[in-house]
Amino acid sequence: MASGRWVFGGAVLVLLLALSVHAGAYEVWVTNQRFDKVQILDGQSLKIIAEIPVASKPHNVTFSPDFKLAYIASVGSNDFTVIDAVTKKVIKAVPGGKTCHHVAISPDGKWLLVSNPGEHTVMLYDAKSLERLATIEVGKNPAMAVFSKDGQTAYVSNGGDATLSVIDIKNRKVVKSVPNIGKGAMGLVMSTDGAKILVTGGGENKYTLVETATGKILIDVVSGKEAHGVALTPDAKFALVPNRQSGDVSVVDMATGKIVYTIANVGDKTDIIDVSPDGKRAFVTLRGEAVTGDPAMTTGKEPGVSVIDVPGRKVVTKVSLGGDPHGVAVRP
Repeated sequence: MASGRWVFGGAVLVLLLALSVHAGAYEVWVTNQRFDKVQILDGQSLKIIAEIPVASKPHNVTFSPDFKLAYIASVGSNDFTVIDAVTKKVIKAVPGGKTCHHVAISPDGKWLLVSNPGEHTVMLYDAKSLERLATIEVGKNPAMAVFSKDGQTAYVSNGGDATLSVIDIKNRKVVKSVPNIGKGAMGLVMSTDGAKILVTGGGENKYTLVETATGKILIDVVSGKEAHGVALTPDAKFALVPNRQSGDVSVVDMATGKIVYTIANVGDKTDIIDVSPDGKRAFVTLRGEAVTGDPAMTTGKEPGVSVIDVPGRKVVTKVSLGGDPHGVAVRP
């Protein structure tokens, strides 16, 4: 009888452990521009669990709000690829604009907004039908976009003229342009209340915090050398900013806009960043033999992903991937 209770208890323990591991499971999707594919890592083991061929020079990856679909913008083929993120199968390649750079998704999953730096436009799509609804001229070299919480407004970072374009989605037009964001404006994230946006301006080695209601610049801070990507921690209290040329990550308090500490020695040519669902790990792409951008500035010696212990403020390991890793996004 005692033996039977032990066996039953042991089975329950194994089940609970399995559920615990599953609950903490997540994937890390990396776009590799040299190999024209998406490399998917298991978030726990950091082993490659799948590779998906896509169009030329896949640049950035984003997910639908339910994480069932992935959108891969490809700067070499001027399109974006829609992938079933569950089955890891390509659904469709959709024509975009010149040097299609990033796909933003509205919080309700209704709209897609695609940034095209090669033609200074963004394109609005119906996310369900993938029909293009409008092409909107913005500032020079638009890099990325983010929607407001209600999906009615979008904000676009324009690296070529250091502006932030504000778009009225319903009327499909720019209603405001915020100047002096920083040359090379690229990554951007919004505070949870929608009141502020942080934009990186790597050409001026800084980031800028903007008040969305007025377009007023709240704070302008020198970061490391060439601030590029940015991601929020799950609690949205901090923004993590990789600095491509100094190889470190600035940790920014979203309430004050100030750097609270810097994680040093992250890697050579730190680029884009995302954070695990529990906030304990951050994943930073390290460029390789650059196939986009200025090779003299972006070619790195250790192509892969640097893994940061966020609470411990240090790098714990690096995953070698080869090629030219660029975009990264975590899928729960």
